[in-house]
Amino acid sequence: MPDTNLPGLPEASALLAEREHLRALLRMMPVGVFIVDAQGRLVEANPAAETIWGGALPQVGLEGYGVFEGYWPGSSQRLKPQEWALARTLRDGQPVVNEEVEIIGFDGVRRTVLHSTTALKDEQGTILGAVAVKVDITPRRQAEHAKAFLAEATRLLVESLDWESTLQAMARLATRQLADFCLIDVVGDDGELHRLAATAREPHHQALIPGLMHFPPKVGSQSPLAKVFIEGRSLLIPELSHETLAALARSPEHLRAMELMGPRACMVVPLSVGARRVGMINFIHATPGRHYTQRELGYAEELARRVAFVVEHARLLRETQGALRARDTSLAVLESFLAASPVGMGFVDRELRYVHINPVLATINGKPPEEHLGRRVHEVLPELAETRDVERMLRSVMERGAPLLNLDDTVSARSDTPPRLVRTSLFPVMAKGETLGVGMVVLDITEQKRVEEGLRFLAEATAQLSASLDLRTTLENTARLVAEHMADYCLVDVLSADGQHLERVAAVSREPGKQRLLDESSRFSTLNQPGSPIRQVLESGRAALMSEVPETFMNDRITDPEPRAVLEQLRPRSVMMVPLIARERTLGVLSVVSQDPARRYTERDLAFLEDLAWRAALAVDNARLFQQAEQAVAARDEFVAIATHELRTPLSALSLQLTALQRAVDTGRPPTEERLRQSLLTARRQTERLEQLVSHLLDVSRISTGRMELEPEAVDLSELVQRLVLRFEDKLAESGCTPVVRADAPVVAKVDRLRVEQVLMNLLSNAMKYAPGQPVELSVALEQQEAVLGVRDHGPGISPEAQARIFERYQRASGRHSRESLGLGLYVSRQIARAHGGELAVQSTPGQGSHFILRLPLG
Repeated sequence: MPDTNLPGLPEASALLAEREHLRALLRMMPVGVFIVDAQGRLVEANPAAETIWGGALPQVGLEGYGVFEGYWPGSSQRLKPQEWALARTLRDGQPVVNEEVEIIGFDGVRRTVLHSTTALKDEQGTILGAVAVKVDITPRRQAEHAKAFLAEATRLLVESLDWESTLQAMARLATRQLADFCLIDVVGDDGELHRLAATAREPHHQALIPGLMHFPPKVGSQSPLAKVFIEGRSLLIPELSHETLAALARSPEHLRAMELMGPRACMVVPLSVGARRVGMINFIHATPGRHYTQRELGYAEELARRVAFVVEHARLLRETQGALRARDTSLAVLESFLAASPVGMGFVDRELRYVHINPVLATINGKPPEEHLGRRVHEVLPELAETRDVERMLRSVMERGAPLLNLDDTVSARSDTPPRLVRTSLFPVMAKGETLGVGMVVLDITEQKRVEEGLRFLAEATAQLSASLDLRTTLENTARLVAEHMADYCLVDVLSADGQHLERVAAVSREPGKQRLLDESSRFSTLNQPGSPIRQVLESGRAALMSEVPETFMNDRITDPEPRAVLEQLRPRSVMMVPLIARERTLGVLSVVSQDPARRYTERDLAFLEDLAWRAALAVDNARLFQQAEQAVAARDEFVAIATHELRTPLSALSLQLTALQRAVDTGRPPTEERLRQSLLTARRQTERLEQLVSHLLDVSRISTGRMELEPEAVDLSELVQRLVLRFEDKLAESGCTPVVRADAPVVAKVDRLRVEQVLMNLLSNAMKYAPGQPVELSVALEQQEAVLGVRDHGPGISPEAQARIFERYQRASGRHSRESLGLGLYVSRQIARAHGGELAVQSTPGQGSHFILRLPLG
């Protein structure tokens, strides 16, 4: 070692002498010793230390301790420079005693060492350096691990008779103690080796395992692995090269799979019991610095002897168990078949006593299997034996040797449950010509019959529901069908026309004696009370099922003695309520009630009722649409009649005037100027009326097809109203109406002049028609960026129920003028207002006239 930092004083020779004594002492010590200064740089190290590290130690400080490769025991986490014992002691001055670390020397060998360190301090306690002692305990740890591994492996091998899973566990144990990979191959019945287990220590190696399972050694090949099996001699390969891997590989795919493992050393040990080969175990190291030794090979061979014994013992056990299973195969197959069968199956002996019965048949009979075994059929099912001589049929099957197939019957398992429909087949069971007894197959066809009946019922219900387009008749038919098929009574409640409350339109009982009670109960209906069950179904649109109605259900909701006495006789035991929904509209609620304690509605019943309710709702909706269509047709016919009348009236008047003028000209007596003027005036008025009617019809067509177009312009609405009054001056005078105009200030809005004028003309014409001889008030005002135009008359007024209706198509006010209009003027006027972004409304009190208000935006 070079001498550094020695003083140049006379005391140097003494210090050098002391150092030489120290070096001599260190060379004699069997453990590795390191002495470092305060910066962690090496001052002294003995040969044992260099042997442990596999070469000369580098001159580095604490910051360079990364050149040393070390790992905590059982961990793949490498020590950081500051985690080494020397670094920690130099940092905090605390000693470290016997700290175990796995290192990889500079020669590539992995060793397990014990670290002990202590700080070197001066009199003031300042750390001047540190001393580290390392003891190589690799052989001891290997021996300890091997002994522990053999003990644990022996425990696993003798702990269970399930040798396949035991060997899997043993392979996993080997990867924790002896290898990075462990492969176990066992001889199969075909004489070839089959890979039973393949495990890896590291989780990231698990993805390689499936690829390794496909390549066990081929018996009889020239592979070194196959020779291990054939010759029964172990193989130790301390260093695995590429050439060695190629010799071991069965195929290029096998070679690639092995190369992905990154193997560095391996041991292959045969599994032998005497001269018999039962398999082999392959231990593989893939960790840098790890190599197998003859000592570890000895441990592996000892383990192989124990494993071979277990494999051979398992083979003998398997053969013994196979012989036992062969004896019991028939019985096992029968038991398994009976247990797994979805239908009821059983077997009675020659004395007609149950020998075998599966859970399904026991459930059908309503008694557990143990109550059948050893008992005769009539003892288990006395009711069935009385209604049908079952035992006679069983004896007939045994005597004749011929089966009886598809015998339908009814079985009641318990008195409080509905009876079940079953279909039974009986057949003789024979062995070598001898009849051993009778087998039976029993199929529960209750649900099948129920489905068939349900489908027939739905077909019948659909036909009956479509038989009438009368709403009430349809609902009554629905209630009657449901009551006959699946309920003691059925109720149908529908939403009123205003959509605010429910109305009971049908209540049908299956028993005529209870119909009176059902009709009487309608007087105590709680349909529209908040929170009532039917109301909740209506509002949520979701069906409700009360499979079993509590005893206190009626008492909690009805306190009045009179209705309770009636409703107690109709007490429900099970209830279903489903909404009647058609075209995403809830029309009402269909309720069914069972009073039979043995009948409890289920989810299957609810699904069936929902299907029926959907069909009923569709029929109800069709009936409503039919009524609406009839009303629409009636309204259309009435409109056509009125339109024909209205169009014919001006045409007739115009035709009469023209005919009179034509006759006067033809006879040579031309009319006087006054008469001609009157005739032309009358013709012009009829033409205007005809033109107005045609215009309204055209406007309705444009509105319906969305083709009404506006031509907005800046219009002074006050001026427009005043001009309109001047144009109607003669008509106002004829009707005796005095106009009162309040439109002094200009109100300019961007509107379609002709369309707004059309609205005002309609309103003014209506005022003259319905309030002749009364003043007509017209106003124009500005309110919050809106132009407000009003037309007020002092006629009979409009009733509240008619105020909304008069703005609909073909609707006319009642009274003597109702036949003088198409019922389109106000409809067209409101649509024109809305096309402008405004609105037309009316304020009226009967007997006090009407005030029509037109609101238009300015922009």
